[in-house]
Amino acid sequence: MNESGNVGMKKIWQGQPVEGIPMSVQQIRKQAGKFEKQIVWRNVREYAGALIAAILFGFSFATSHDPLFRSAFGLLIAGLVYVAYQLHRKGSPKSLPAQMGAVSCLQFHRSELERQRDLVGNVWSWYLGPLIPGLALLTVAMAIADPRPGNIGGLILMAAIVAAFFVFVGKLNTRAARSLQRLIDELSTAEGAR
Repeated sequence: MNESGNVGMKKIWQGQPVEGIPMSVQQIRKQAGKFEKQIVWRNVREYAGALIAAILFGFSFATSHDPLFRSAFGLLIAGLVYVAYQLHRKGSPKSLPAQMGAVSCLQFHRSELERQRDLVGNVWSWYLGPLIPGLALLTVAMAIADPRPGNIGGLILMAAIVAAFFVFVGKLNTRAARSLQRLIDELSTAEGAR
């Protein structure tokens, strides 16, 4: 075959309607249970990290006598509390009810995937953003406490590293949101096959 024949066959093949893959109730329950466990462990890790950081910032708050440092540590603690609250409120998994048919299970699992997709897709508003004021104020407090050029250069470097880390975390969460969207699309295809 020549090149144009290959292109035509490829277009025909790609243009075929895709059949949904039917899923049993057990398969849906298994996927939903596995997803729920992943979310529970993610939340446990996040809560533990927030608690450890809050304890460290709390110790620094209690031992510092500088009002600017105390304000920065207070803002950081408040940011961590807000993050943990939002994670609990928006990101806690819901358990799949025991008595559901296949369509209801599929719809429930898809809605949970959508909730988590929306949560990780908006990570700047509830997770990263609330920590920025405290970090910025801490950087300013450190610059005022030691205004030597070497210290300022170190603070700029530290701020750049923190900013790069935040961008990295944001991109990871955007990628996770896309992965969840693919799962949602697969479930929608499976639901269409019923």
